[in-house]
Amino acid sequence: MKLKKFTAPTTREALQKLRAELGEDAIILSTKQTAAGTEVLAASSHDLDMVTEKPAAPAPASWTKADRAQLAVGEPDRQPTPAERVAQQVAAQRDVLINRTPVVEQVAQRALPANDMVNEQTAVLDEIKQMRQLLKDQMAMMTWRDGLEKNPQRGELWNLLTQSGFSPLFARTVVENLPSGLSETQMQDWAMNVLKKNLSVVPASKDIVETGGTFALVGPTGVGKTTTTAKMAARCVVKYGADSLGLITTDSYRIGAQDQLRIYGKILGVQVYTAQTHADLLQLRNSMQRKRLILIDTVGMGQRDSRVSEQTKILTDSHVKRVLLLNATSQPETLDDVVRHYKSTGLSGAILSKLDEAIKIGGVLDVVMRHKLTLQYIATGQRVPEDLFPADPRVLVHRAMRSRSSQAFQASSEELKWKMAQVSTTGI
Repeated sequence: MKLKKFTAPTTREALQKLRAELGEDAIILSTKQTAAGTEVLAASSHDLDMVTEKPAAPAPASWTKADRAQLAVGEPDRQPTPAERVAQQVAAQRDVLINRTPVVEQVAQRALPANDMVNEQTAVLDEIKQMRQLLKDQMAMMTWRDGLEKNPQRGELWNLLTQSGFSPLFARTVVENLPSGLSETQMQDWAMNVLKKNLSVVPASKDIVETGGTFALVGPTGVGKTTTTAKMAARCVVKYGADSLGLITTDSYRIGAQDQLRIYGKILGVQVYTAQTHADLLQLRNSMQRKRLILIDTVGMGQRDSRVSEQTKILTDSHVKRVLLLNATSQPETLDDVVRHYKSTGLSGAILSKLDEAIKIGGVLDVVMRHKLTLQYIATGQRVPEDLFPADPRVLVHRAMRSRSSQAFQASSEELKWKMAQVSTTGI
């Protein structure tokens, strides 16, 4: 019997080669996967028949007693020859493969249409979702335009808020509730009242210095943590004396950071301690239990720095309240990212810094209101302790609403219509 080997990248291609050479009745003896693809060992059905066909035995000339006895009892058990074993295995595999191969091919062919059908259904569902979103956007745009036609002051107020630094989405949320029939002055007063009601601040009688406790000032580098710590420390010393205050710094990265706070501490008559580990911080806290106020100046970290979570865990485990400093000159998108990363386990308030350098403060107020932060103080300069004030919503809202973009950054009326329509559909 002649055995032939066929190799191809796939089983189907190997079977095609096999049938092309040996015919449709070819018998597959084995299949296996190799580095070159699928390898099929096969033989023609004619060769197999030659192996399995037994030659006819010649008729005996006469029946002896031994012959008759053998015929009655049967041939004694004997082991098949190697050729017979091969023939038996080939026959068994032929019966199995003849029945199996068409089934495998049918399953494969059915699987391919099934995959095509799933892909088509997925594409249809995606198209339906896109059409649904398109219809939703169109309805939102029509509703927005209808509202503007009924109350044109909505467009004016939207423009006023966005020019003051508030986000387009925040401006839309406000103007959708604008009553009709108001004069321009009444419209501005209404908007300012809405902003003041949504801006949470700590009363001056309940600020950090008055309530006491342990607070850590946190935030990105350069936001003014050390200077603000010194301002708060000076307020505490002036009102309650040097013995009421404890000062700790964890900033061992910046050159001169500890020296800067120590200079302020020396002026105030307060010693500044350094905590580089969690154990150091716990030990210092225990030694300052009788202090009315403990202020911790932390190292500045960008909001996406992996050390932010480590710092937060240390302060939280030490039962230290965190106050976040927000730079009023930063982009609103950056401030929003800062709050989201520092707010993970809760904040005890926020302080707005560098208000004296900001052209528009609507963006930072937008972030504060959206994340429901409570303002403790506002910082307006570098002087210690003069440039630190309690957060007053009336002052902040008035400052925000009178701030305007310069002419180069203002949009034309047509651009405003396009932008308002875009906000109505995209929500950004």
